[in-house]
Amino acid sequence: MNERRKKKLKKAGYTAVQWSWGLPQTVLGAALYLKHRNDEHFDYRGAKATVWNGDAGVSLGKFIFVPKNAGKDPSEFLLNHEYGHTIQSLILGPLYLPLIGAPSFAWNRLAFFERRRKKSGKSYYSAIFERTANSLGTRVSGKGRHRHRKTV
Repeated sequence: MNERRKKKLKKAGYTAVQWSWGLPQTVLGAALYLKHRNDEHFDYRGAKATVWNGDAGVSLGKFIFVPKNAGKDPSEFLLNHEYGHTIQSLILGPLYLPLIGAPSFAWNRLAFFERRRKKSGKSYYSAIFERTANSLGTRVSGKGRHRHRKTV
């Protein structure tokens, strides 16, 4: 089997699993995608990536949302990180939202956790669900190794 055919089959398998095993988060991602249908979109390793005006990255099933960086292309680090969350979705299926999505949202958005990170000097990416997303995104995409970033 040639490489092009292998790549197509992997992409089809990725999509099929996201739309079955990962259905809850993929449906939410599709709804958010439709809401942002006029934003810039591109394929990222089988995921549908959207560059939006949000202030953070979000990953729901096969849909990735990355913030605009003052008009520049989204960073490779953030794309790999959000792609790692899509791999978590493949692994955990319907458990993704309670085990990864909700904790990640709280870790990112609740002032309590922001204060704790600042006080301890811990990186946003130090939480197990974020660290694992980095690791999976890097491993599966083959896009190099990323260190944990310290918060300022």
